[in-house]
Amino acid sequence: MSIKTDLAKEIIDRIFPEYSKAKTFFRGKTKITRILIDPQEEKLFQKPAGRYVTIEADSPRLPYENFDEEAEAVAAELRELLPKDGNILAVGLGSSFLTADSIGPKVTARTFCKSFGEKKLFLLSPGTEGRTGMEPGRLVRAAVKEFSPAGVILIDSLMAEDIFHICRTVQITDAGLAPGSGICERKNALNAQYLGVPCVAIGTPTAAAFSGKEKVCVSSNDIDILAQRAAALIAAGISLAVFPELGLDFIKETAL
Repeated sequence: MSIKTDLAKEIIDRIFPEYSKAKTFFRGKTKITRILIDPQEEKLFQKPAGRYVTIEADSPRLPYENFDEEAEAVAAELRELLPKDGNILAVGLGSSFLTADSIGPKVTARTFCKSFGEKKLFLLSPGTEGRTGMEPGRLVRAAVKEFSPAGVILIDSLMAEDIFHICRTVQITDAGLAPGSGICERKNALNAQYLGVPCVAIGTPTAAAFSGKEKVCVSSNDIDILAQRAAALIAAGISLAVFPELGLDFIKETAL
């Protein structure tokens, strides 16, 4: 069985449509699916055990239509997986020089980065090893050691199987991620075990994989615009999850 997607929901929909640990509900017009993968099911799904949340978002494709509701949905689902107290480190993985791999840096550029109340949100964009000579995971672990956050949010571009899901699906998981797994070779996983603190990964697909005689990755012809809008949505969700007291109207001034 070949699985080319980072999206747990695509795996469920295509291969296990009757999976009992997938629950779908709506927050207003926003469709949300929660999936639980147990440790004994890792090999079956070819994904690490954990909780996976899919938020189907229209605002990146329909300029900011339903943006507020979708940002609040992202924030609510993130809040469920993040530590209740303590500072948070948000890490934007990927390359700002490659649009299909730029979700991470684009999000951190739009996220509220200050102390508020008893919390602080730290932001880090470690770049890629090809440009810095340093493995991003080691830089993240060094930052965790230096600043002792209660939890880490890992932001990255994802790979889908269905081109329809490009910048139209936000996935959140407490299983961590493997930087670059969607765009190139899979590298060392960033997760709670490696970093020593709870990790929540969030991202959106920026490309879709097709397999024929050769593996082909395709993206949308307007991916530069879609990536900007999707990054704004994720950034607003992260800021609101960490600082709900600020309110979405204030947070949007930074995100949009």
